Amino acid sequence: MDLLRYLFGSSKRDQFAERLMVRVKQAGESREIRYEKQAYQFSFYDQGELAGVANLGNIFQEYDRLAEKEQEAYLGQVTRAILSHHKSIPEEFEDARPDILPIVRSRAYLEIGNLERRLRGEHPAEATSTMVGDHLLALPIFDLPEAMRTIDNARMHQWGRTIYELMEVALENLDEMTATVTTVDQRVFLFRNQDHYDASRLLLTERIRQLELQGQPVAMVPTRDCLIVTGDEDETGLHLMHQLASQHAHDPRPISLTPCRLTSDGWETWLPPVDHPQHDALFELHMQGHSAEYREQHEAIEVGFAQSGQEGFVANYYLHRDLKTRRLHSYCVWPECSHALLPQSDVVVFMDSSHMKPLASGTWEEVQAALGSQMEDLKTYPPRYRVLGFPSEEALRQIGSIPRFRL
Repeated sequence: MDLLRYLFGSSKRDQFAERLMVRVKQAGESREIRYEKQAYQFSFYDQGELAGVANLGNIFQEYDRLAEKEQEAYLGQVTRAILSHHKSIPEEFEDARPDILPIVRSRAYLEIGNLERRLRGEHPAEATSTMVGDHLLALPIFDLPEAMRTIDNARMHQWGRTIYELMEVALENLDEMTATVTTVDQRVFLFRNQDHYDASRLLLTERIRQLELQGQPVAMVPTRDCLIVTGDEDETGLHLMHQLASQHAHDPRPISLTPCRLTSDGWETWLPPVDHPQHDALFELHMQGHSAEYREQHEAIEVGFAQSGQEGFVANYYLHRDLKTRRLHSYCVWPECSHALLPQSDVVVFMDSSHMKPLASGTWEEVQAALGSQMEDLKTYPPRYRVLGFPSEEALRQIGSIPRFRL
């Protein structure tokens, strides 16, 4: 490589994007491809209309982790996945039926995609998923050798099937797939078959209930290739679960670091009681994952603003450790400006922009009580609110301050 280009030229991320774009075009992509550097994505246009988006962040992270001799094969795999849109899903349901499978993803992953559409002035995608607790979603997909294709409402209507009927078929197909389960001390059970459907096996609740656990099943799906299950009355099992999930905290394709528990009504988002020995460890892991979701949401909003020419202050979601209790809390900072998009954090700090000192700080509940209807829920996940107008001096006095809270 030319030394000047290496020192002052494009970054590794940009070079990867350029290399991948060449591969995709050479492989026969007929759509126009635009590299959106700030969003780090390819936007595909068909006759001038946006026809698809490929986010490159996770793809580059996976590529960058590979040995150089493995990178070329990975580029081919990604190229085939991008081109898979040319392969149509069968018109007849019975032809598609054997290849319909379920996937589990974080609720944030799908909600952020809808938020991006709203910022571009498009309608959000119609719901084609079901809730798993409060933080996960399950949806049926059409499984291709190169990629997973989502099944939209138009296709469901064409087949005359509801989301629930497709999920039933998907679960039947998943249950027929061979899968192994390993165990750690007969306390923690691991599904790690590396077939991209281990997280989906969370949905095979009858199989989960058959595991010999202490108490009700508790599960975590840190990545699509890892499902961890233990019992809610097994302190050691919960400790091992935390250790195992922590190993995936920086995986390029995360799902969630928040546990869920299987009850008679299905999966629920869950953490041990506050006085439980494993509460703090699992709570911190949950907070780290939630912080990463807010970070992705923040980036999506900033990119949307840049593309649309809109302006607004988008507050970050920060974590803070209380020096007295040693517990993690979340907070956001609103510098003195006309309006803001605030993440739902434990504490909101209102800042004097001129002198960079706090004017007030209060819990989320206190801020809501003081601002009332000024706070508009954007109906997205993780939750974010639009607030028009910086609080008056009276409202700031009502909010008060938190003495022990220091930035």
